[in-house]
Amino acid sequence: MLLRRRAVAKVVLVGATSFDESDIKKLLYTKPNHWYNFLKKRELSKSNVNLDEGIIRRYYGRRGFVFTEVESVIERAPGDKAMVTFNIKEGRRAYLESIRLDGGLEEVNGGFDKVWNAFEPGKPVDAEEVASGGFKLRDLYFDNGYPYAKIFSRYDFNADSTLARITYAITESVFTVYSETRLPEKMYTRPFVIERDLLVKPGERYSHKDVVDSEQRLYSLGIFRLVNMRRNDSTAVIINDTCRVGFNLSLRERKSYFMNFGIGLGRQEQFVLVLRNSALWGNRNLFGTGRKVIVAVRPSFQITKAGGDLSAPRLSDLGKGLRFSLIRSTIEANYITPWMFSWRIPVTGRVLYEPYTLNAIANTPYRYDRWAGEVVFSRELDRFTTARITANMEYINILDVPEDQEEAYRAAGDNQVKRRLLLYSDRDTRDNILAPQKGSYSFGGLEYVGGVLGGDFSYVKTQFMWSRFNRISGQNILATRIWMGFLDDRFSGGRSSRDDRFIIGGSSTIRGFRENTLGPIFTSGPFAGEPAGGRYMIMGNVEIRRPLFWRFGGTAFLDAGNTYGRWNDITPISVRFVTGLGIQFFTPIGPIRFDYAVRFQKQFDLGAGLYHLAILYAF
Repeated sequence: MLLRRRAVAKVVLVGATSFDESDIKKLLYTKPNHWYNFLKKRELSKSNVNLDEGIIRRYYGRRGFVFTEVESVIERAPGDKAMVTFNIKEGRRAYLESIRLDGGLEEVNGGFDKVWNAFEPGKPVDAEEVASGGFKLRDLYFDNGYPYAKIFSRYDFNADSTLARITYAITESVFTVYSETRLPEKMYTRPFVIERDLLVKPGERYSHKDVVDSEQRLYSLGIFRLVNMRRNDSTAVIINDTCRVGFNLSLRERKSYFMNFGIGLGRQEQFVLVLRNSALWGNRNLFGTGRKVIVAVRPSFQITKAGGDLSAPRLSDLGKGLRFSLIRSTIEANYITPWMFSWRIPVTGRVLYEPYTLNAIANTPYRYDRWAGEVVFSRELDRFTTARITANMEYINILDVPEDQEEAYRAAGDNQVKRRLLLYSDRDTRDNILAPQKGSYSFGGLEYVGGVLGGDFSYVKTQFMWSRFNRISGQNILATRIWMGFLDDRFSGGRSSRDDRFIIGGSSTIRGFRENTLGPIFTSGPFAGEPAGGRYMIMGNVEIRRPLFWRFGGTAFLDAGNTYGRWNDITPISVRFVTGLGIQFFTPIGPIRFDYAVRFQKQFDLGAGLYHLAILYAF
């Protein structure tokens, strides 16, 4: 009898003698309901039970049991609940004896060596690895001009079915080149915008990789909702043992014009409560050329009571003597083109103006005007790696500062002309940027300021960051990060500002410290007691992450690092160590986390820690 909408009382595995039952049950969708599942009961689902049958078969198939059979039985349990039993017939375990290719072309089969090396004779047969090898061999032929190749895998067993010989039978079919690609009609986007991003050129050898890359290049323009290239086999023609086949390209365009408005409350640097507003207008497909124009205005206001800061707002405070003071108003214009002349090098031009901005970090608050311009050239080196060259210049003009303090502000980095050239590259292989479980992310940058470029600043700055994510056991994820940086004031009159140097501390760097408070500080002048920034930075983080229940997860972490003004200041005892625990609530926009961190000191005091509330993981 099929039971629906009943809680699962128990999940039983019968016949699972070769492996620990708990390892298999962790993988199943069907799980027993417990008291702490009161928010969302674990109810019986026949479709999940069917999926679990396949999961158990694959679990055994990856470990040499290629003949395993699984059958599920659903029974009524006390308390109007259900019990699910999986009856497993394991069968014999088969070990790999050999693997070979039958047929095909020698020059193409040679590319199978990397896959071949993954198979180890004498180890249990991995059915999924065998199937994956067939797909990789098929892709190899598809990328070398044989899209009609047929690949079949075959098992040959010895008398007692304990040894298996794997054979891949290959029929390569006919060599194929591209014909014409049919574009959609009545498109706002001009044909040349589409054609220049197609790697599928008439007369060239067929490669499925080029087809996929063409789709990705068109989608990355940001002007299409849907991109789909389908081979049109009805156009296939064989001439002189060569097949010519065309494609049909389906595109669905996005609206060219877009607008966006935003409002929010938060903390910003030294301001306790800030009202942030934004208004954005843009055209993502200017005159059908794929170029973009974006204009944005982002004013921010400090909110205070008549008697001081508003650190804990309540509904009763609304409309009762609140004061709004403009602290920053950003006006920004962007122009983006996906191609530079005949090269696919996206170029972004940006102009920014911030009039009458308030800086209250100094002991004597002041306002300033800021102008900035920037040009960014970017290039995708491969599917995971991007390189950028950025050239920018900015000018800051301080308003209403006493003459006797102007030199102090100049030394801190304001009222200056800054010209910068930045080389930057990043590589991202993470499976999920919000909650990664495997892969890595790294970046490196070299910044050249002043020197032959001129301006009032002269320094060289370089930094490198690398983070890695690995599953270590069960559902535990080990996340690690190292980050190093160096800044050198060079050339005659070389100088850097506080904002150019390294300032760390806070929820995303070294927890247990308030935001941007770790490192050297100013000892005199209008910024006395404030962070001065370091010219050297070393930092490392280690986290163990795992799911807890429902949408909650937990972490245990260790942070270490510091910034330094001089090389001689770097000593083992100067490195700050912090440890702590955290809890996360997973949402569609990423985890919201609450961390509690405690510094390593002479006397380890759990009560001397610091709380952090943030969105997304620290790294």
